Amino acid sequence: MISDKKVCIIGGGAVGSVLAYFLHRGGVTEIPVYYATRESISEVEKRGGIVVLDKRSGLEYVVPVIPRHYSQPSDECLFVLNAVKAPDVPLTLDLVSRIITENGVLLMLQNGFGSLELAEERFPEVKVACGVVYFAAERLSRARVVYHGGDSVVAGCRKKPCEELRSLVVVFKAGGLDFRVVDNIDHYRWLKLAVNAVINPLTAITRSKNSIVLEEEGVKLAELIIGEVCEAAKKHGYELDPARLLKHVLRIAEVSRDNYSSMVQDILAGRRTEIDYINGFIARELGDRGLVNYTLTKIVKLLEKTSKRSS
Repeated sequence: MISDKKVCIIGGGAVGSVLAYFLHRGGVTEIPVYYATRESISEVEKRGGIVVLDKRSGLEYVVPVIPRHYSQPSDECLFVLNAVKAPDVPLTLDLVSRIITENGVLLMLQNGFGSLELAEERFPEVKVACGVVYFAAERLSRARVVYHGGDSVVAGCRKKPCEELRSLVVVFKAGGLDFRVVDNIDHYRWLKLAVNAVINPLTAITRSKNSIVLEEEGVKLAELIIGEVCEAAKKHGYELDPARLLKHVLRIAEVSRDNYSSMVQDILAGRRTEIDYINGFIARELGDRGLVNYTLTKIVKLLEKTSKRSS
C-alpha cells in the first residue's frame, strides 16, 4: 500500500481533482496538490478540500487535499501525477525536479502528443510514464469539480520498465478507478488521439456537446480526420484500420453524448486549448497531406483569441 505523502498531484483541474478523489477513496489520506495560483489554494482551504460532485451517485464529496503553490515545493514524492493541460507542462518541469524522489515515477496525463516526449527528454534518469485517461470531468470553480463518469486510466512507460506503477493499481482500484498498466502505451495514445482529434475540435468550434459528432456532417468530418490520423500513425509504425477506428470514435461520442469536451470548456473559459498537441500534431506530421487537421487547428486557434478577448 502507498504510504501518505508519496503521491503528489500537479494541477488541481478536472483530471487532477478526480484522481485525488479516487486516491482518497482508495485510502490515501494526505494528498499534496500543487496549484499555479494563490487564489486556488485559498478557495480549496476555505472549502476544506476539493468538492467533487459524482454524477453517478448524485452525491458531493469533499476530498481533503493539501494545497501547495508551484513556487514552494515541500514534498518528497515517489509518484508525481502531472495533470496540467499540455500547454502548461513546461511550467511544471522545474517543480517536478524538486519534488520527485530518486527512484520516483513521473506520470504524464495530458492529451495528444508532445508532453510525454518533453518530460522524457528533460528527465532521462527518471522513470517517465504516460497515462491515457478515460473519464470525463468538468471544473466548475477553483475548488469544485463535476465527475461525469468513465472509470479507467491506462498507463505505461516507454523508456524503462516501471513496475512501481503496480502500487498505483492497488490503491486506485480500491478507490473505484480501473487503473491498468500496459507495455504498449503508444498504441493507446494513438487510439485516444483519434478520439480527441474528432470530438474536441468539432465540439469546440460548434460549442456543443459530444453528440454533435454523431450528426451526418460530423460523421463525414470524422472520416476525414481519422484518415489523416491513420496516415500519421503509419509513419510511426502503427497500422490502424480507418473503418474500425471510426466506429471506435463514434462509440465514444455516443457514450459521452451529453458531455462537453475539455476543449469546449477551455474555449468557454477563455483558456488556451490543447489543439497544438492533438490536431496540430497530426498536421505537422503530415505537412501538405494533413489539410483537414491543419484547418481545424487554425479555426480553433482563432476561437482561442476571440474567447480570450470575450472573457
